[in-house]
Amino acid sequence: MLFRCVMVLLVVFFAVRTCEETAIAVARGTGGLDTVDAVVVEAGWRSHEGCSGAGQDTNCTEQVTWSSREVGLRVDGDTRTVSLDGDGPSFTEGQKVRLGLWHNKVVEINGYLVHSAWKGDGFFFVVPLMLYPLAMGYVVVVVTALLARLMNRGRRARLDLGKRIEASASGVVVGLVVCLFLVFFSAIREASPPWWPIAPVGAGSAVAALVLVIKARRATESMPVTA
Repeated sequence: MLFRCVMVLLVVFFAVRTCEETAIAVARGTGGLDTVDAVVVEAGWRSHEGCSGAGQDTNCTEQVTWSSREVGLRVDGDTRTVSLDGDGPSFTEGQKVRLGLWHNKVVEINGYLVHSAWKGDGFFFVVPLMLYPLAMGYVVVVVTALLARLMNRGRRARLDLGKRIEASASGVVVGLVVCLFLVFFSAIREASPPWWPIAPVGAGSAVAALVLVIKARRATESMPVTA
């Protein structure tokens, strides 16, 4: 029961985030962002400290220091901080800029994209992202089970557990291959499409459904014909 609850939460997280990132990309591409004027109140580099290593190799006895480029903006009396990459434009204190907002989230500064899809949410974002293959596999298995139940209605040759497992496994493998392709694609372009979680799930579910149809047809054809 706990496993199902965790999987449901992960699936909901990716569904909501996919809709959000896709909506931001569409709004930016169609000129649908809200635009407001702002003033730069701070611009420069900020130092950070943290543990070295990652995962099981994390070592908090050894501190690592790194810097990030950040800009402080005053918008309608509120101040917010936006992180920039090293290749972004330079801003000076007191400079007036034009912001592109999506539901009060800064997406652009003077037309320059500062919102990085699927990045920058820290620990509580990285962990679900690493668990995506598990969530993807869970969705494929659930979709396969539902399709098999629908296909078994009114059929003499039923899809047993073994056939459902084989179809699910085929779908999960295809989904993982698509994940690896997206990782390779993102590494080349240094960006990922905002809708990327849909691709592995869609491809895996389609392959699983195809395998179920083939097996159901073979099972029906192999049954003896009654007089």
